[in-house]
Formats: sequence, C-alpha cells, structure tokens
Amino acid sequence: MTRMPASQDALDCEAAIIALKTRSIPVEEAVAQSLVALDWLRSQGATQFLFKYCSTFDSTAEGNIGPVAEALMQALGTDRTVFVPTFPGTGRRCSWGIFSSVTCC
Repeated sequence: MTRMPASQDALDCEAAIIALKTRSIPVEEAVAQSLVALDWLRSQGATQFLFKYCSTFDSTAEGNIGPVAEALMQALGTDRTVFVPTFPGTGRRCSWGIFSSVTCC
C-alpha cells in the first residue's frame, strides 16, 4: 500500500509529484494507491490534479487507466475529464482515432 509522509505540515512548493507504479499491479491496488495519493495531496492543499498514465499501453490485461481515472473522478466529484494520449514533441500522435509513435517529421 502506498504510504505518504506522516507529517501533515504543508509542503513549501508550487507543485508536487507522487510517482506510483500502478500500471503493472492489480486494479484494486492501483485504485487504492491512487486514492491514498490523492488524499495526501488534498491534505497538502492541492487544488489541481493530473493523472499521468502511459500513453502507449496498459501493463495488465484488465487495464488500470480507466478504473483509476474513474476512481479519481468520483473522489473529486466530477463526471468529466480529458485524456491526452499524445505528445507530438516525443513523436506520439493520434489521427482519426489511430495512435502512432513516429521518429521522423
């Protein structure tokens, strides 16, 4: 289980990152760890949240991206989100629903 620092003292920073390895573990654990991280960030006063996921694949047959995103959305009280699976600067593009990774222009 993910453990955040025990101190509830606010961090002195403008942005915080919690690196989890949730893409290769069972979905229940991925959801639980992500919610612990969200709760900790909220306790630090965070008001904006980004869920970074692997843009090329899920590492489990069931897939963790959807369940984790849905759990985070429910915890945040929202019914909408935006998924951005591409980043042209790294050669990843999506056209007509087809994802591609290219190395040239």
